[in-house]
Amino acid sequence: MSSIKPITVYGHLGATPNPPKVLILLKLLGLPYTHIEKALTDDPTVEDGIKHTNFTAINPNGRIPAITDPNQNDINVWESAAILQYLAEVYDKDYKFSGKDLEERTLINEWIAFQISGQAPMSGQFLWFSVDRLHKAKYGEQAPEHVIIRFKNEVRRIYGVLNAHLEKQKAKGSDWIVADRLTIADVAWIPWARIIPAFDPTLLEELPAFKAWLERMDALPAVKETYAELNPPPMA
Repeated sequence: MSSIKPITVYGHLGATPNPPKVLILLKLLGLPYTHIEKALTDDPTVEDGIKHTNFTAINPNGRIPAITDPNQNDINVWESAAILQYLAEVYDKDYKFSGKDLEERTLINEWIAFQISGQAPMSGQFLWFSVDRLHKAKYGEQAPEHVIIRFKNEVRRIYGVLNAHLEKQKAKGSDWIVADRLTIADVAWIPWARIIPAFDPTLLEELPAFKAWLERMDALPAVKETYAELNPPPMA
């Protein structure tokens, strides 16, 4: 793919959960890219911020990630799930990480839909209300305990669904969410899956199939390289 021009990725260094998906898939596909770090600020006057007009022209929602693909008339694609599906459709011609047929495509789409409608928002709300430097720092008081419990339980329910599904996949001889191989469904689930256990330490022990899947994902070179890129060691 040496003739392919680098795809521009708008993201952010650190632990933000959505940009890593895009970088992981780009690495899996062997695609060149340029990573542009955006400032996570709601101030529309900050020129490199996500709310400045030079970025909302690319993503009207003013969120990361987004991409611009010079190989396809500079098309802008935003929302991480849409980017995964776009990259798979345009560049995964051998269906290494996407659906080979209608059944596989449907299953992949279902699990990506569950990720963006369930795993991501529930995980985000759980952290927002339970981590002091988020809700408490903004409003000056701890969130009500029943709110924290509500979102923690929902996060646990969602990972329980994933764990049960992975157990069924294992019984069929697969280590992955869909089919018999790593797909963009797995890529979609990995960033939040790496974050949440640090805030709910018993989760992995209670969900062994999920734990084993997470260890497999973390062992992938594309995942290791992505997080090394986004979390560089401090300079000596």
